[in-house]
Amino acid sequence: MNHVDESTLSWIQDGSDTKLTLSEEQWKLIHELDMNMFYDDGKGYVDLGLDNTLTFDDNGALVCESDRTWLSVNGQPVAYYHTDTTITPDETIISGYIPAYLNKERVKLIVIFDNETPLGRIAGASYDYHGDGTETAAKSLSELNNGDVIEFLCDFYSYDGEYQDTYYLGEPLTVTDDMRISNTVVGDGNVLITYRFTDIYDHQFWTPTVRK
Repeated sequence: MNHVDESTLSWIQDGSDTKLTLSEEQWKLIHELDMNMFYDDGKGYVDLGLDNTLTFDDNGALVCESDRTWLSVNGQPVAYYHTDTTITPDETIISGYIPAYLNKERVKLIVIFDNETPLGRIAGASYDYHGDGTETAAKSLSELNNGDVIEFLCDFYSYDGEYQDTYYLGEPLTVTDDMRISNTVVGDGNVLITYRFTDIYDHQFWTPTVRK
């Protein structure tokens, strides 16, 4: 009763929707739930990250996303990783990051959703020195300035699921005052969707993959 039953993490087809149902007791064991999307670019799979945007039906079943959209910056789909959700009596604050190069330096662009910016904003850049062979981490965020150049990054996998390398994703973007966070269609290729369940003991479980 105190452990997630992995056999229940299976999809059923309900009309045009793909759904997953858990008992109330099993849902009480879930601490975090994120959607992972991979995009098929014709050569392999682009890992687009983890997002906590979820859809449930009237009976509480998880509905697998089908609109093939993902978080984008100025219309450019990017790899985005949800990291934290803080709920207070006054607001819900959701944070995550986008891996990128900022003016040729490796960073994590920190994205925040809150009452002030419910559609999201890039709050700043955390410099990622680990990629340079050190364990040093930035202690504060650096602001983005107009004219800065962002080059988005993504992890790429073979059709066999093996990690190949980290590559640039899309075109370089020059920072302006109008940096828009939105969800846009990722492209014409197939997408693979899976969900990561994290229980109250920080154990992680993955659903079977759904192809859209």
